[in-house]
Amino acid sequence: MKVNLDLHIHSKYSAATSKKMDLATIAKEAAKKGIRIVATGDCLHPRWMEEVKELPERDGLFWLGETAFVLTCEVEDSSRVHHLIIVPDPTKASEMAKGFGGRATSLDADGRPTLRMTPPEIADIALEADCLIGPAHAFTPWTGMYAHHPSLAECYKDRADQIPYVELGLSADSDYADRISELERRTFLSNSDAHSPWPNKLGREFNQMEMKDLSFEGLRDAILRQDGCHPSLNVGFYPDEGKYNRTACTRCYRFYSHEEMRERREGANAVV
Repeated sequence: MKVNLDLHIHSKYSAATSKKMDLATIAKEAAKKGIRIVATGDCLHPRWMEEVKELPERDGLFWLGETAFVLTCEVEDSSRVHHLIIVPDPTKASEMAKGFGGRATSLDADGRPTLRMTPPEIADIALEADCLIGPAHAFTPWTGMYAHHPSLAECYKDRADQIPYVELGLSADSDYADRISELERRTFLSNSDAHSPWPNKLGREFNQMEMKDLSFEGLRDAILRQDGCHPSLNVGFYPDEGKYNRTACTRCYRFYSHEEMRERREGANAVV
């Protein structure tokens, strides 16, 4: 079956997020957009998880009407790079929270916690909890993987072979990513990263996947391209229209044109 999914959003417990990012509103607005499976976001936040666990659970998904929720979270590492984690069940979310607890200021302060950890350290805990992990909005200046690392292998070190997906973000599309040889075996995810539930945010980018059933294992198989399951469509904005479709300095936030970037790179190489 073909299923539409938005696998990265935030709850009302994240900073700069609408108070209407509650489960009932998210479920209603996702259904309007034809999104069958939507992320919970913020599954490390204890109060949000209390609300999620009140929903009926079936095969690793939490249901409200015709909308299924899958547990997810986004975390920020010590270099400000963001990572998207997809979680099989609340027990694994609690296991991760314990692993991250001593390395975060407070997991109940913000739904997207900042961790005093490197990407490999974060991946260790996520993978040991049987979660899926990959870079969030990988091409975004300042908080994307490629803003701080020349490659996925350099970012995740010895865990790189266990990173199954790369979230494109509003700054890139599958055509951008498909030109990078190290990504040829990775699944590309297009998600909204919504901070409000309204149609111009929730589901503004989404994935369509061929899944055997509506379950966490069905989702895992589709992401890993196993058992006949696979992504079938990435839907997103034309990246040149995005405000982050620029080369920018991670310190002063100045944007550079392609020509300026090339000149500065050639100048740096000449000095070396």
